[in-house]
Amino acid sequence: MTMQSSAPWTASQHLVNHRETHDFDEQAELLRGWNQDYQQMSSGNFNGYVSEIKFDDVHLFLEYTSQALFQHGQLTEDRVAVGVPLTAKNRGVFCGTVSADNSMHVFSGRDGFEFFSPTGLVMAGISVNRNDLLNMLTTQEQAAVQTNCEHAHVFALETAGLSAIRHFMSGVFQTVQATPSMLQNSQITASLRASLLSLLADNLAHTADELLIPPSSARCWKIVAESRDYVLGLSENPISVAELCQHFGVSRRTLQYCFHNMLATSPAAYLRAERLNAVRHMLKTANSVTEAAAHWGFWHFGHFSQEYKKMFGELPSTTFKRLHSLN
Repeated sequence: MTMQSSAPWTASQHLVNHRETHDFDEQAELLRGWNQDYQQMSSGNFNGYVSEIKFDDVHLFLEYTSQALFQHGQLTEDRVAVGVPLTAKNRGVFCGTVSADNSMHVFSGRDGFEFFSPTGLVMAGISVNRNDLLNMLTTQEQAAVQTNCEHAHVFALETAGLSAIRHFMSGVFQTVQATPSMLQNSQITASLRASLLSLLADNLAHTADELLIPPSSARCWKIVAESRDYVLGLSENPISVAELCQHFGVSRRTLQYCFHNMLATSPAAYLRAERLNAVRHMLKTANSVTEAAAHWGFWHFGHFSQEYKKMFGELPSTTFKRLHSLN
């Protein structure tokens, strides 16, 4: 990645940065705004790096630390952050709870966090504006997220959620590392931001919602039909499950019931199919497959290619070549 200076970053800027260090005190200073301090707890020379992407008040990073550390840090009141260990030689301890393979660290505000990090750790981190996240949720989900972010803690992820975050982060960094100029495209960054907020909402907005009285078939079909109109009417960016819930004023459980009852599929699978179709249409005019895929929120291109081929019977590169050979 392109090396950048250590000047303060503002939300109006775009930053793609990779920095390496051999000193844990220097490592603690690499993530600006996190107010961190580290103490090395295992023996040996220290090696570490931070790769980060910043745009539109969104901060993504990958951090590697070779030695076990005792970490302490805190954010400003308006931020929500999550961390997901990608690789580690041993388990860590986050705010008094063992951090296992399926753990997501959640923290927000000035209460801060304490983390005994294991040797050989690669941590994926995401930090967003709290209000930006809350504004895309229903009232009930907002309450759940507020509760979920009240204190720093470990949140056990389901396999699908863990895989989604890991694939998203690895895909974004691989893509932006290869083509950093993508962050200058406002439509692509808007898509990336929407995908990211949706990903966080899907994993943080768990509620005790119970589907006590299932909606009628007529109500279900109305929601499904209007979902299609809503998705196609906002064709510039991908729509998330959270946005559908907010638009119709229903819980995720109700939305799930309606799509399963009417189409025998999930809202997420339906939206993914719509996005794949949108990519296929955009390949007619896009400069590359990467451009079309990123525009519609597909950031892990290996999985995207598999999903595209499963849906249409050919790789997206084949579609692109065939369409452009006709011009």
